[in-house]
Amino acid sequence: MSSPSTLSGIGLGHRPELAADLLARPALVDFVEVTAEACMANPLARREALACRAIWPVALHGVKLSLGSADGIDDDHARRLGRLARELDAPLVSEHVAFTRAGSREIGHLTRTPYSRGAVEVIARNVARARRALPDIPLLLENVAATLAWPDDELDEPDFHAELVRRTGCDLLLDVGNLYANAVNAGRDPIDQLLRFPLDRVAMLHVAGGAWEEGFYFDTHADPIPDPVFDLIATAIARVGAVPILLERDAAFGCFNGLVTELDRLRTIVGDAPPRTLEPIVAAPLLGPALASEALTAAQCELADALVAVNEPTQGLCDRFGAAALARSRAILTRKRIDDALPHLPRLSTRGPGIRELAAAALAGRPRAPTRASTTDAWRIAELASGDPDLRDDAAIDALPLRARFHPPRGEGSVRPRRGPFVGHLRAGRRSLWAFKGLGATATVHLVHPAERRGAPP
Repeated sequence: MSSPSTLSGIGLGHRPELAADLLARPALVDFVEVTAEACMANPLARREALACRAIWPVALHGVKLSLGSADGIDDDHARRLGRLARELDAPLVSEHVAFTRAGSREIGHLTRTPYSRGAVEVIARNVARARRALPDIPLLLENVAATLAWPDDELDEPDFHAELVRRTGCDLLLDVGNLYANAVNAGRDPIDQLLRFPLDRVAMLHVAGGAWEEGFYFDTHADPIPDPVFDLIATAIARVGAVPILLERDAAFGCFNGLVTELDRLRTIVGDAPPRTLEPIVAAPLLGPALASEALTAAQCELADALVAVNEPTQGLCDRFGAAALARSRAILTRKRIDDALPHLPRLSTRGPGIRELAAAALAGRPRAPTRASTTDAWRIAELASGDPDLRDDAAIDALPLRARFHPPRGEGSVRPRRGPFVGHLRAGRRSLWAFKGLGATATVHLVHPAERRGAPP
C-alpha cells in the first residue's frame, strides 16, 4: 500500500487560472491537487491533470462521494473516482466528512452530518463500501466548514473526528481553515479545538483564506489566509511534524505573487520539522445495522429539500436549525450551483465575470434538478448563452458534448442519459465540429475537427 508519506512539502490546488504562472515556476510547489469531479466533468481538466502528473505528484481530492449520506454512496461515482486515481497514479485520495446528497436529492454543497454515533457508523459503512472501488492507496477524511449545526449532536467536533479515525481506519486531512471557521463561529478557541483533534492521525493539512460577512466567518477559498490560521498551522506542525500542506485558492485569484508569498510563509513554518511517519491502522469492526440510519436518512432528506427548494423553509425547520443558518446555507448553495455547472462548459467558463451573471439569470427561480443537477444547470446556462451573439459560438461548442451524452430536460426535470449512439455536427463561425458517441450511456464522446484530421490549423 502507498503511504501519505510519499507526498511531502508544500502544494497548490491546480486551477486553470493558475496554470500558466505555476508552469512558469514549477519549483514553487512540491505537488499539486486536482478536484476529481472537475476532471470527470471536463475532458480538458482531465488532460491538464495528466499533464501535471509529468511534473509533480498529483493528489486527488473528491467533493461529491457523499460519505455522510445515510442511504449510502453512489457506487458508480466511487468506481469512477478509483479509475481516475489509477490514471493519475495518485499517492492519495481525500474526501469530506459530509453529505452532498440525500435520497434522490442532490444538495450541491458539503453539508455536515450530525456529530452523532449513528453518523459515525454511517460514514464507517460508506468508507468500507468505497474502499471496494478505490485503489489500494490511502483515503484521507477531511473535516468541513459548517454553515449550520444539528440540534441533536452527541459529540463535539474533535471527539467526532477522533471516533471516525477509530471506526474507519482512515487518517485525517485536517483543513485548518475549516477548523478555524467552525471554532470562531461557535465562540470557541481555535487552538484549544486543534489540540483536541486526533493529531496523531493527521496525514495532511489544507489551508485557505476566508472573510467575515455579517458576523460569520466564511472559509471562502478566495481571500488571503489570516494570521490566526497561520498560527494554527504552526501549532499543528509543531505537534505532528512535516506533513504535506496544500494551499487552496478557487476564486479572486488576483496577482500570483500574493499566493507565492503565502506558499513561502507555509514553507518557512514547516522549516526543519521532521517528516511524519504514520503506521497503518485497522478499522474497528462494523456494528451490524447502522445506528438510527433510517431516522438519519429522513432527517437528511428533509434538510436537503429545504436547502435546495425555491420556497422558503418551513417554520419547523427554522426552529430546528435556525432561520439565519438556513438562509446562509441556501445563499451558499446558490453560488455553488454556478461553480458546479461551469466545469461542464469549458469555453463559456473562460469568458470572465459576466458569465456568472448570465448563469445566475439562467438558474434564477428554477429548482435544483433532483439528479444530474450540475449537468442540467450547465444545459440551462448554455441555452441562455446561445441567445447572446457574443457567446453563441462558445455555447454551441460547449453544448455539443452535452447533447451527445444527454437528452434535454423536460420541464424542471433533469437531463436524461442518451443510451443510443449519437452523431452531431455544428458550424460555429469558421469552425466545424463533429461529435460521435457509441452505444451506451457511458460511451466515450469523441469530438473531431475536420481541419485537424487533415493536419491543417483549426
